[in-house]
Amino acid sequence: MKLLTRLFGKKKRSDTSSNRSVGNWGEREAARYLKRQGYELLERNWRVRMGEIDIIAQKDGELIFVEVKSSSALSAVAPEYRVGIKKQKKLRALAQAYLRNRKDAPDSVRFDVISLWREGKETKLRHIENAF
Repeated sequence: MKLLTRLFGKKKRSDTSSNRSVGNWGEREAARYLKRQGYELLERNWRVRMGEIDIIAQKDGELIFVEVKSSSALSAVAPEYRVGIKKQKKLRALAQAYLRNRKDAPDSVRFDVISLWREGKETKLRHIENAF
């Protein structure tokens, strides 16, 4: 282990404030995109004790729970691939909690993922409808 540390240097801690600002940027961009596409935004950063849903929107009678994944640059793994099975289960549980607090039942529900990253000065966005 000492040899690896000498060869490659110490592992740096993730800068959480930087990660948070990239996440906030991604959520703002995703919200703007959804509005331009005709979605009605109902909630942003809806939070309960077990977690948070980034965006809750509706369009054409359908309720959409949106997970936003953003990165400052496209790496070997695209941002949307960071929504694994564990995160999907958590989002389903959060959606059930949200639906329990609603008076009206939506026609249908779906889960989308919006992935954002920067390529130079350009923002790239991928919207995956019915992601899981």
